[in-house]
Amino acid sequence: MRKLYGIAALAFTGFIFYNSSLPASVSDENSYYFVNLVAGINALLDKPVPLEEMNHYIRKTAHFTEYFVQALLLCNVFQTDRKNSHSCILLLSLLTAVLDEYIQLFSPGRSGQVTDIMLDFSGAFTGWLACQLWKRIKQ
Repeated sequence: MRKLYGIAALAFTGFIFYNSSLPASVSDENSYYFVNLVAGINALLDKPVPLEEMNHYIRKTAHFTEYFVQALLLCNVFQTDRKNSHSCILLLSLLTAVLDEYIQLFSPGRSGQVTDIMLDFSGAFTGWLACQLWKRIKQ
């Protein structure tokens, strides 16, 4: 089962890197699909939010969520309770975040942001923490 999680973690990391390689125009187009969906829900609730502001929050939430999921997958790959397995999970997540932002430096219209590395790693850390809490609850 660990091999399957390993493959899923690699594939998901590839998905993260692929999204980073997209030009800004394509990335924005993908984001606005979700922005329009949320805008429709907000209109039903009579809670209008400017689309640019909503786009920003949706993009940042996507960053956090991607790394949350990646950390959960990595936790299942490194299922041991050895201290170095925890370090491995967090280090791999941080390395992915740094490489993700580095890739964006070469994508037209995009830039790498240190704040995004921090946001990505906070998503990974939260995913790792959730996994640790889940293990403690199950015991």
